[in-house]
Amino acid sequence: MLPAALIAISVTSAAWASCSPIDDPEALADLERFKTLVTDGEFGTAMLPFEISQSAKTQLVGGLEAVAPNGFEDCTTIKRVRQSDHFISEIFMTEADGKVLYWAISGQIRRGSFRMINFNYSDRFEDFRELMY
Repeated sequence: MLPAALIAISVTSAAWASCSPIDDPEALADLERFKTLVTDGEFGTAMLPFEISQSAKTQLVGGLEAVAPNGFEDCTTIKRVRQSDHFISEIFMTEADGKVLYWAISGQIRRGSFRMINFNYSDRFEDFRELMY
């Protein structure tokens, strides 16, 4: 089992992901940028704008580099839920060399930017099954 990470972070850039999209509800640019960077293996860059300690960033990057040193071959957004105008959650999956990671991300929408409240990933589908239905 891969380590899970729960972190509070803030993302302020805007770009669109190479992740297979969901059209409804509408995507959030900061969250899509995070998925693009992760898919491309730019784990350090993905962590730069996060408001967490450098040691936490280093630990997250190291764990991801161990699993997918060159990034992921595939990324698919599975579910996106806007709990309100001010909060969003997503589940997506990535794959590299036949290994699948499931991701859950939730956060606050503030002035058009995304502030991460919860972030975790695992290679165990069971860890995310309840969140999908």
